[in-house]
Amino acid sequence: MADTKSDDIFANAGSAAVNGPSQTGGPPQSKGGPPQAKGGPPQAKGGPPPFIMKVLDIAFEIVFKLLYFTDDSGIRDSSKNLRVLWTRALLNSLGNVDDPIASELLPRKTRFVVGKMLANLLWKRTPAVKKLDWIVDRTKFIDSQLDEFIQETINCASNRQVILIGSGYDTRSLRYAQSNIDFYEVDIPEVISKKSVLTRQYIDKSASSASVRFVPLDLNEVITKNKSIVKVLEAEGFQNDFPTMVISEAVLFYLIPEAVQKLISDLFKLNAYRYCITDNLSKVGVAPGPPVPTPREKCEAWVKKNGKELVAHDSIWGGAIHFVGIK
Repeated sequence: MADTKSDDIFANAGSAAVNGPSQTGGPPQSKGGPPQAKGGPPQAKGGPPPFIMKVLDIAFEIVFKLLYFTDDSGIRDSSKNLRVLWTRALLNSLGNVDDPIASELLPRKTRFVVGKMLANLLWKRTPAVKKLDWIVDRTKFIDSQLDEFIQETINCASNRQVILIGSGYDTRSLRYAQSNIDFYEVDIPEVISKKSVLTRQYIDKSASSASVRFVPLDLNEVITKNKSIVKVLEAEGFQNDFPTMVISEAVLFYLIPEAVQKLISDLFKLNAYRYCITDNLSKVGVAPGPPVPTPREKCEAWVKKNGKELVAHDSIWGGAIHFVGIK
């Protein structure tokens, strides 16, 4: 699911080129309103006319085909599925996030487009880059929670497990590779099939100790087809009695409300050691609104209702997006 996020520079650069630094298309802006509460990715009002966006989509389709023209990974349908990976590589080149592996997963002959030289000469001061602060913030929040989980379970006798919900082209399973941590990446089959190719190529090339298991699942099917994410994970080797962390990054607003509610309910039944969610929580009843109660208080009440403890929290856009650490 994460691969189709609109919060990447390549999805937004077109609208910025048409309208300048206004709040058009792409992710919610720090000076604009919150993301929509119902369905779809966060969007701001306005934007170019539909025919302009169609032209831009075609243009970016062509650009990505050129970027992957000489690539030998077999990845082809890249303009939509890999934008987030290119964005994270760019943010790393700009020094905004610590993700050097993102660039390693890009085609060797064209990754210079988001390399340090062009990042600082071409991209750094563009309106599109300025829209990416919330990706930087949520990346650092999740990494800090994962760091704490690893430190707190460092003396565990069994393997530890990290579940990445809607993993897309996230690199955490490679950045945090350790011999006793098993990562489970969950996403739609199309993304999983391509991500697994890139991951295995990287592991073979770098002799990484990463243990990654790929779990193909359309998350809406937990309700539309009554699938249990726990059973799907168990079929891939997941162990209920091992220390576990669940990470969900900017995924829930792509799912239908009933799927969000069942997905979260099933994940909470895992009784994982730690959860980290960075998302819009309106579909589970934590809606933005008046300043009283505060976004943290609303979130804390929801967490407590589910028998959990809120251990870290931040929010943006008046509580439209929550960064949540849960035990």
